[in-house]
Amino acid sequence: MKLKILIIQIFLLIGIQINGQINICEDYQSYHPIDEQIFTFRDSLKEKGIDTVLIYRHWQYTNGFNGYGKVIWANNGKHFQFKTVFENSGDKYGTKSLGTEIIKNDSIVNFYFQNNLDTITKNPTQAMISMSHDASHFVEITIKDKSNCFVIKGLDVTFNPENLRAKWIRMLSDEKDSSVKISVGERPEKAETKRTKKKRKWKRRKNQNN
Repeated sequence: MKLKILIIQIFLLIGIQINGQINICEDYQSYHPIDEQIFTFRDSLKEKGIDTVLIYRHWQYTNGFNGYGKVIWANNGKHFQFKTVFENSGDKYGTKSLGTEIIKNDSIVNFYFQNNLDTITKNPTQAMISMSHDASHFVEITIKDKSNCFVIKGLDVTFNPENLRAKWIRMLSDEKDSSVKISVGERPEKAETKRTKKKRKWKRRKNQNN
């Protein structure tokens, strides 16, 4: 079984080397299979005459493939969502389509228009903590022949709850309560900055001396 997984991983890496990275947003390059899948799905909708399409990908931990992607669009007064995930556990390795479902409303698209997100050109930042292989969120909305996209780190979403881009990501993310879990699943409120951790150790040492 392990040999089977290894062979699949090798073929996937070979495919990446042959096809190369894809340009997902401005100068951002990606080699994640989910990105390629949602771009292909988006293009198929555009060919069918769908003029407003939103695609989103949450790469939960950028050290190996994982995460999920969504495509949201409207047709004949109904709103639809296609979802795909990347399985990476046990004998499962690769993308898996979860199919298409009708969603109740278009609040996610409305949020974009109501808050003029197309006029926001910069991501929020934070200097509290840093993490290697932080989560990555990518979103693009295409309206007729115009597109708007951005890529944002997980920690920048977590520590900027009032930022409009961060709020939009939370709406798109499956993890509603902590969307944005800190990469490995730790909730933001449990994350320690270097200063906090150092202070906690100092208090412990002081109590021991007393």
